Amino acid sequence: MQNITYQIFDSLAKIKREEWDSVFGELPEGYQFYKTLEESGLDGFIFYYIVLYNAGEVQLIAPLFVTDFNLDIAAEGIIEKIIFSIRKLFPSLLTLKTLFCGSPFAEKGVLGIRKAASGEDIDLDRKRLLLLELKNRMQEFCKEKKINLMLFKDFPEEDVKVMDALVSGGFFRVKSFPSVVNDLKFGSFEEYLLSLGSSTRKNLRRKLKKTYGQARIDVEVRDDCRCIIEDILRLYENTYHGGSIQFERLSRNFFLNIAINLKPHTRFFLYYVNGKLAAFNLCFVYKDLLIDKFIGFDYDISRKYSLYFVSWCFNVEWCLKNSIRYYLTGQTDYGPKMQLGGEAVRLYAYIKHRNKLTNLFFRLLALLLKPENFDRAI
Repeated sequence: MQNITYQIFDSLAKIKREEWDSVFGELPEGYQFYKTLEESGLDGFIFYYIVLYNAGEVQLIAPLFVTDFNLDIAAEGIIEKIIFSIRKLFPSLLTLKTLFCGSPFAEKGVLGIRKAASGEDIDLDRKRLLLLELKNRMQEFCKEKKINLMLFKDFPEEDVKVMDALVSGGFFRVKSFPSVVNDLKFGSFEEYLLSLGSSTRKNLRRKLKKTYGQARIDVEVRDDCRCIIEDILRLYENTYHGGSIQFERLSRNFFLNIAINLKPHTRFFLYYVNGKLAAFNLCFVYKDLLIDKFIGFDYDISRKYSLYFVSWCFNVEWCLKNSIRYYLTGQTDYGPKMQLGGEAVRLYAYIKHRNKLTNLFFRLLALLLKPENFDRAI
């Protein structure tokens, strides 16, 4: 592409905030979110940013990160056994140093692309050309850093027309684990309950009645957790180690920084049982959207008192009272989310290994690693 130059930065501080905003606009999980990731010392993650320019004007910004990636991160059952057999023969084949385009845990992949002077989106061909230019720069970076795998992470269905341009450059498209969203088009919490299946509604009412009849449940909503950081970390670590999928591990600094950098968007929902903090949700609020980002539980208490469902119902009711239309609950744990009215939001990844034979092998392996092979609810 003519007149396109680029720079790769190792810190967001080297990109002016106004330049970032000029291509991303009012993006949930935007500049301050990426600033927090970079400042929080997430173990095993290194962050970069590619900026494309035309005549000195920013045309595209792509957030990147480098980490070791297990391709079989979600494998279970018979597929896990097959993968185990492959690992016995080739121990390091499925764990690779990888350059990602995206974020370790943003709700979707995003590229900041400058709009036309009129404020409208630029045409599809121009977007594809910028994407291919980005791909070329990423390939050069991988060669320099001896990184063999590239992955564009979790791009939504509406971006496929643009992102499919990568296929011509040797990438292949796979389904990512979908996100889940509830469209809360209801006038009251009771109306929400009536939208659920009869067995789900009956079971939910029973759980709530039992919980509130057995214990004193208090809920606080705060925008900061510094005064209870040890409790937050304890609950988060419980959930992290109890999960079947472990990609990123949050740090103390993340929880401290997020409340500072993302005000006024941060909300900590704190659930006390008989005076003891037993669960939390860290959420982000953006206009009519609540993103339920991270959770933590004291499992001995939460299982006894159904705190997953108590917190879900409180969050839904909080959204309705605060005129928030969409409740985004992210990836994993699909069964209860779908039963509680969630809808899957399709996401896609684009993958390429620098070695053509290995790339072909991964393309075939992707047929086994489809999300629906791991969770019936999807």
